[in-house]
Amino acid sequence: MITLTGLDRRAVRPAGTIPRIALWFTGRLHVAWRTPALRTSPSLLQSLALAITRNLGSAVMATDKDLDFTGKTILVTGSGRNIGRAIILEFAARGANVIINARTNEAEARNVEREAQALGAKTLVVMGTAGELGTIEEMKRRAEDAFGRVDIYVSNAARRLHKTFFETSNEDWHFFLNQQLTASWYLAKAFVPAMVKARWGRIIHVNGPDGYTGGWTRVPHSTAKGALRTLTKSLAAGLGEYGITVNDVNPGFMDTIRDYTTHPGLTPEYSAQRARERNPIKRQSRPDELAFAVAFLCSERAGAITGTAIHIDAGERMFG
Repeated sequence: MITLTGLDRRAVRPAGTIPRIALWFTGRLHVAWRTPALRTSPSLLQSLALAITRNLGSAVMATDKDLDFTGKTILVTGSGRNIGRAIILEFAARGANVIINARTNEAEARNVEREAQALGAKTLVVMGTAGELGTIEEMKRRAEDAFGRVDIYVSNAARRLHKTFFETSNEDWHFFLNQQLTASWYLAKAFVPAMVKARWGRIIHVNGPDGYTGGWTRVPHSTAKGALRTLTKSLAAGLGEYGITVNDVNPGFMDTIRDYTTHPGLTPEYSAQRARERNPIKRQSRPDELAFAVAFLCSERAGAITGTAIHIDAGERMFG
């Protein structure tokens, strides 16, 4: 058994940027070979390691190219913070034009805009509640004026209450049902026709565990999430022939800034402890990890993935 761990890594480092995975693999490569010449020739071992490193590097760099969204335009509702912000910055770094939306906090939206611009992205901010048709109509008009059309949209904005069924009013039901479910319908009606004409598009719905398990203190929100899953499958069933995919991403119990009026008791300390106790990876998932999953689903090579859901929940629930 011959190990390459002790070899000078500079001798097997090809020119240019080397992915960390390639260096990790090279540094720990163990070669079992019965040929005496290989066992006694460091130069042959180094050549082998160099070939492996180059091939791995080429594969990873090809993958990065597959995730290049230069010339594409993405709209993300609720992108002033947390998951939405992470998705905007992921795509800004990958060359996309980005459309930022926040309900009322324009300062947050402008901060995200500056971050995206620092990454080289062209930007647009549209304020307003995604569950209101007027907001979506303004998004469509301004997006088309600025960028021609929207290639990708992410329905992320959602609000929840903390009331039992008995405390929830009829007004609460309609208001919270509209926040993401009706918003997702409005988004589809506004932006799918241009995707059909282009014969390419990507639709992402940010769902969550409440859509699978329900929630006694957030019945309208949970019902909307469950219906959103069905909307994803329904749209996917008809839009695939036009080169449009529709998928869910489910964040689970993610490391985000929370409103304690709707998430009572979920302090950062409690959240971290709960993650250590429940999650196989012993921590919460992060918004940037979900953002990468969105980028993957929106890539060309993910064109055969539609109607499905990816759970970025640190393995907490392992939904089938």
